[in-house]
Amino acid sequence: MLVGFVWALAYPEPRWSVFAWVVPGALLAVVAGREGWRLFGLAFLAALVFRLVSLRFLLNIPHTGGAIGGWLALSVSAAFFSAAWVWLCGVWFRCGLADQNWPWIKRFCFGLFAAAAWVGIEMFQARALGGYPWNFLGVTQFENNPLIQIAAFTGVYGVSFLIVWFSVSVVFAVLAIRRATANPWSWMTDMAAPCFVLIGVCAFGVLRLDVIVKLSEPFRVAVVQPSIPQRLIWESGNKEERMDKVLELSELALVSKPDVLIWPESSAPVTQENWPRVKRLLQEANTPLILGVDDFERDADTGEERFYNSAAFVPVDDSAPVVYRKRRLVMFGEYIPFEKSLPFMKYLSPIGASFSAGSEPVQFPVKDRKTTMAPVICYEDAFPHGVREHVLPGTALLVNLTNDGWFGEGPAQWQHAANAVFRCVENRVPMVRSCNNGLSCWVDRFGQVRRFYGEENGDIYGAGFAVFEIPLGQALGRSFYNRHGDVFGWSCLVLGLAGVIARLAKRRLHTRREIG
Repeated sequence: MLVGFVWALAYPEPRWSVFAWVVPGALLAVVAGREGWRLFGLAFLAALVFRLVSLRFLLNIPHTGGAIGGWLALSVSAAFFSAAWVWLCGVWFRCGLADQNWPWIKRFCFGLFAAAAWVGIEMFQARALGGYPWNFLGVTQFENNPLIQIAAFTGVYGVSFLIVWFSVSVVFAVLAIRRATANPWSWMTDMAAPCFVLIGVCAFGVLRLDVIVKLSEPFRVAVVQPSIPQRLIWESGNKEERMDKVLELSELALVSKPDVLIWPESSAPVTQENWPRVKRLLQEANTPLILGVDDFERDADTGEERFYNSAAFVPVDDSAPVVYRKRRLVMFGEYIPFEKSLPFMKYLSPIGASFSAGSEPVQFPVKDRKTTMAPVICYEDAFPHGVREHVLPGTALLVNLTNDGWFGEGPAQWQHAANAVFRCVENRVPMVRSCNNGLSCWVDRFGQVRRFYGEENGDIYGAGFAVFEIPLGQALGRSFYNRHGDVFGWSCLVLGLAGVIARLAKRRLHTRREIG
């Protein structure tokens, strides 16, 4: 339980990221010598405590039954992935801790296997049942800019790999110190390789941060943060009040003459009646608008009605808006699983009906430029492989519209932004985030949060607006990760499976020899 609690402290908040380098080795140490269900149970308990603490913001959802049910269900299901990693290491390899006489090469190979298996499980977690890639281990290092530059090649998974490898090596080094007699420096053999690689990765990151980027003139972006409580968004009687608030903030933001105005997801209920006010505001300022909308269509053949959570680019002239429909929906927040076959499931969610998923990425135009913007909605920016599909050769900016007002004022806003940081590094593209109650900010192509709303007074949750000047342009072309995807992640998954298969084959051969 203590390991699980320390694990949670590595994430926002309080983001004591150094604890992440201790957790994987500590997990193996506390279960050393255990077997079977006791081994899995202890690992599951640690992972469950981690999830319960780090996902505590779910309890702020203004729907008591759904908040508690979602918090418990998500924590339990996510805990299985980490417990599976400990079980694999413990059952098939006995962690290398119960047997302290392993030669160096065996300890070295086990460290690599443990790191590869962790990454393989994160890869599976990002895709299973729609995927839940929230708070991967590497995300804890989102403020360590030199280290995270490796994500341009490996994705966030490369950072997770390094943390696990280093942490397991530390445990072996501690065991070497305990049993050292003739050579008190024997522990250094376990730490040499991971430390050498870490130094090399950080050195590369430092050099990468010093790369001179050819930039165009700054692109001025005004983001509105209305900070509307979620309960008010669900109520239908205050639409005009919400609209007035967003328009008032927009008028103030447009004084700075931005190139584009952005409203967050679910912020303003744009209707046929109030649309003329919005259009007049845009035309007077000669500024296009990006906003979150509920989109609707009826199938011409079946008559079936489909609703979409969408982002729309509204030009100043009378041309048609460009609409992107969200592709990855939040379970119980945007769709109800098994809604038709299990009708009682709807009582676990505050939403009345499910959205449909969009089918493809969309590009928004950039005013007077040849480049484009790629919109993503809400927690879509937590999916490494998903965001990669949105960044095309001409994409100069990622635009995230989100509504973390579901979770009140808590760690969700910073955790969400920490995940988003890696999408910028992976694709070498900056991102602007427009959020209902934080964290509205812009992140450069190297993953540095350059400016965010509320940094002057420390209140990221309040209502207001911010104007960001974002330099667009091309650096060294598309990143390796953007061009080739999860080559590193899939390789780790294959390596982990190969390690398990090889170990199983060896144990069976040993058993046959004993019987013979």
